[in-house]
Amino acid sequence: MLLTIWGYPFKMNKSLLPFILFILFIPVSSLFAQWESVFFNDAGGIYSASSELEKPSDFMEIGRYSPMNLFDNDLSSSWVEGEDGPGIGSYVLVGIPGQFMKYLIIYNGYQESESLFFKNNRVKDLRVSIYTGFTFDGREGQTGFEADIMPMDESAIITLSDKMGAQQIELPFNADDVATFSEEGFKYYKYDFPEERGIRDFLVLKFEIESVYPGSIWDDTCIAGIDFTNQEPDQFLAPDEQVTAVSLEADSEKIIIQTTKNRKLVLVDAQSIAREKGYTAEGEFLTFTLMDVSPDIKWAVISYQHGFTSGGNIEESFHLWSLPRMKEVSDALLEAYGATPLGFKIKSGRLYLETLEDKSVLLEDLDLDMDSGYW
Repeated sequence: MLLTIWGYPFKMNKSLLPFILFILFIPVSSLFAQWESVFFNDAGGIYSASSELEKPSDFMEIGRYSPMNLFDNDLSSSWVEGEDGPGIGSYVLVGIPGQFMKYLIIYNGYQESESLFFKNNRVKDLRVSIYTGFTFDGREGQTGFEADIMPMDESAIITLSDKMGAQQIELPFNADDVATFSEEGFKYYKYDFPEERGIRDFLVLKFEIESVYPGSIWDDTCIAGIDFTNQEPDQFLAPDEQVTAVSLEADSEKIIIQTTKNRKLVLVDAQSIAREKGYTAEGEFLTFTLMDVSPDIKWAVISYQHGFTSGGNIEESFHLWSLPRMKEVSDALLEAYGATPLGFKIKSGRLYLETLEDKSVLLEDLDLDMDSGYW
């Protein structure tokens, strides 16, 4: 008698029965999951790189060409790999603690000047892989934390243009598949580490250099910046672009920002938010109220009204948005402050968030926390 297990035929006999039963009741995770332990820095982002040029010997010091430069919103700095030659096979791991984003925004090469851009290598082909990552209480260090990661069985190569400025590229992964992969990974991880407490999960994207556009003088490969967004192409701010005004469309369906480049961009779209939150039943609706904009036009408080056209209670919630990032401040970060946003005030020359709990939250601190990568 033949018995098929995971696609492989076994000839059934009494001597094999205990082994087969043993195999059947071992979780698949324990047989196939291979966790790789990685130390992630968390200064300005969550990252780990295979190498960096002129890396300091003091682990507490941030180098001139650190991968932290990928997240500092400064195009005059770059991550530069530190291998001999063009750095083929060098990589950076980027942690994403929130939801999977549809698009990658990348600033290729060393973009401090056009001269430096062409004197150094730029990435031509970049292999992108996705991992699920986990850490737990007690793994924090002075400069970051240790985590275990496991790859999804998918990767893709994307080809970058040899040009300065932002390149927005749709990530080659299905969001539903990524969500399923993360959920299954969490189950596997809890099985493999049953005694650990405070398990926290995050996604990790690996960017590996496959080929380069050669520099005219130096053989160092550079990337100036990486970011992620769900905004459609051309619906995000450039590094040298600022917000000049924020307004609510008359039908309460969209909130629009105007910029120093005379562009109008969609900050919040009710239909998109409703889909993300699962408000898709017949007669279900979501509308907005723009409650307040900070005096420096860098923050906005928006209230969401959720209900049904058939009647019943309308639920209202309050949300804080960072306008330069075109990104909502996470509920988890606001909960950490115990703050429900209502508006803004200036006190002793500094800008504070006014809250329902009658707390004054310094927005400088919130800004730094958003850059930390935890949120």
